[in-house]
Amino acid sequence: MSNQEIRIVTKIVNELTHFFLLHGHKKIKIETYHEDEATLFVITVEKMSTTLAATIKKKVDRERWLEIETYGWELIGDIDSKSELEIVGHLIDEVHIKHDGAKSVVTLVRKNRYRKKK
Repeated sequence: MSNQEIRIVTKIVNELTHFFLLHGHKKIKIETYHEDEATLFVITVEKMSTTLAATIKKKVDRERWLEIETYGWELIGDIDSKSELEIVGHLIDEVHIKHDGAKSVVTLVRKNRYRKKK
């Protein structure tokens, strides 16, 4: 994994943690899986409301922007007045939300564009 990709993965994990803490979740499990074709983020929380799930889907389910990765999310966030979660949406390719009993699982998929040269 390239240094740039590590920075982006770290940013995504940080923003997801911040978002769930702000919305009252006290038990947050975040797992990352780094595969050849994609990085998966699997976030498990105690049952979240359907309203919060809809908010996540709306803010995160958007087109990935190479410009944010290239020029930096800090500048774009400042001038574009986007919430951090919306910026995360521009750094990933897919979002899936599943409710399983007392738990909710959010899975984000980020397809690998940067590969470390061997």
